[in-house]
Amino acid sequence: MSYSRIVCLVRGDDTDLEVVETAVSLSPRNNRSIRFVHVIVVGHRYSLDATDPESYARAERVLQDAERASGLRGEVQGAILQARSIGPVLVREALDFGAEAIVLSAKVISRIDSRDLDSDSEYLIVHAPCAVILVREAEQDFEMTNDHPNMQVEAVTTNGR
Repeated sequence: MSYSRIVCLVRGDDTDLEVVETAVSLSPRNNRSIRFVHVIVVGHRYSLDATDPESYARAERVLQDAERASGLRGEVQGAILQARSIGPVLVREALDFGAEAIVLSAKVISRIDSRDLDSDSEYLIVHAPCAVILVREAEQDFEMTNDHPNMQVEAVTTNGR
């Protein structure tokens, strides 16, 4: 699939490089516009329009790093948004930008007997007006368990091909 207008959430963490590379790979070379977005989440005890110079300086660095990682110049824009949560403000940004896709990293929250997506990813899957592409980071110390007796795992060797 190919998307000409993409909103790409960059968080300033280890997943940003893969998210940026995914957004670039999903957009056609001759007709693309990518908007890198960093959201400053403001806690409820603060005014929504409260300014924090350190947060804005960090957001600027995150956007600059995303632009550098993309290798693109005129086809990218950056936006710093401030909101109570990421999901709703990304939906609004996608609508305003006319995005065909939103690309972001997904966090998997492990519980005793289940695994869930983070609330931002779940919100976007339900409410986004466009495609949502989740880039999931591999779990640390992943172990294959035989929790599902009907599940079989096979190794296939291709002899170097």
